Amino acid sequence: MPLKSLSDWLSYIESIQPNSGVYDLENVRPIYKNIINSPLAKKVVIVGGTNGKGSTVEFLYDLYKNSGYKVGAYTSPHLFDFNERIKINGRTASDKEIISAFKLIESYRKNVQLTYFDFATLAAFLIFSSSNLDLAILEIGIGGRLDPVNLTNPDISILTNIDMDHENWLGKTREEIGKEKAAIFRKDKIAIIASSNMPSSVHEQVKKIGSKIIEVQKDYKYKTEVDSTWSYVRMNSENNFTISGLKHSNLSYDSASSALTAYFELGNSNNSLLKESVNKTNLKGRCDLYRERFLLDVSHNPASVRNLLSYIDSRFGPEKKITAIFGIMKDKDASEVIRTIKHRVNCWYATAPETKRALRSNEVVKILVEICHQDVLIEESSSVSQSIEEAIINRPLDDIILIFGSFYTVSEGFNTLKQMKLVN
Repeated sequence: MPLKSLSDWLSYIESIQPNSGVYDLENVRPIYKNIINSPLAKKVVIVGGTNGKGSTVEFLYDLYKNSGYKVGAYTSPHLFDFNERIKINGRTASDKEIISAFKLIESYRKNVQLTYFDFATLAAFLIFSSSNLDLAILEIGIGGRLDPVNLTNPDISILTNIDMDHENWLGKTREEIGKEKAAIFRKDKIAIIASSNMPSSVHEQVKKIGSKIIEVQKDYKYKTEVDSTWSYVRMNSENNFTISGLKHSNLSYDSASSALTAYFELGNSNNSLLKESVNKTNLKGRCDLYRERFLLDVSHNPASVRNLLSYIDSRFGPEKKITAIFGIMKDKDASEVIRTIKHRVNCWYATAPETKRALRSNEVVKILVEICHQDVLIEESSSVSQSIEEAIINRPLDDIILIFGSFYTVSEGFNTLKQMKLVN
């Protein structure tokens, strides 16, 4: 079948990728060397970690774009369209650009097995390398050591945090996962450690690799102020300074402060545009609240759910009850996600977004019953849209309707609410 549209190409790539869990940079490396013949950008930043990667990329992307630079960002997964993964100065890559990249990759692939991530990452590299960028910001998809983003030689690597996720690929402990993710650091290049709660394996890897460590609470920090703002404090240079009056948002201080740190470590100076840039940065699907009732969040592991609960507490108070519309992928720890938030939920709608990767709704119900017993109402729903419709009709008006568990669930939830004219 001829591959004409981007949809055709994405279906083809999914059909030929190896079995889930097969990651090997040695498959990708020869193709990368053959097709990438110029630098991705004048400077490259990699962002890895368990949670907060997308927010960190978005903050740094906005800081550079708003400072007059030409900047590209590669992120995954996408929320609505594949094109979102590759953007330059506010423009997402066109179907034509992505298809052209896929064609070149396929011409060099021959019989080599590439994953969906491999194709997507190489396409981003091709588009960036022909765009004369000042900065390319690249988000690690899974892990670090074997992620195709790790083929590059970054000037700065940011590690947001380490928590339990993707255990089947990365290891069963935080120490094992930390070692895998710390492989994005480079000798004599800057390593930004954005969490003060890192496993010892991360610090061991930094020392072993020989990176220049910049660490939160030692070289920079953030602090909340009494007037409901927060401040960024830089402490590791002769030109120490504070940026105050930063507004609270649905994105984390950790992400914003690590992005500001990378911005300065790349040789930029403090200026009046930075506060405005940080204050305006927003990202759909991250504690995304509409009409003070509908809350959409892509959290899919216990750590991200804890961040979600922190946002709900700060916005509504710790007693606010939740109606949860929950759909999650098969490879996620649904039980621990549920345990993390069950004390706040008084009704569950167990559902499954429209993807083969999703845990079926009856399986979600089974887990919910095992964990929550008969303490709360549990409803099985055939779709995310049906769950939303039933929750609007049947649940108390003062309940938050939380749609979470995966990017797929949030995407379908957002589209449903848009059709109902409840979001813009």
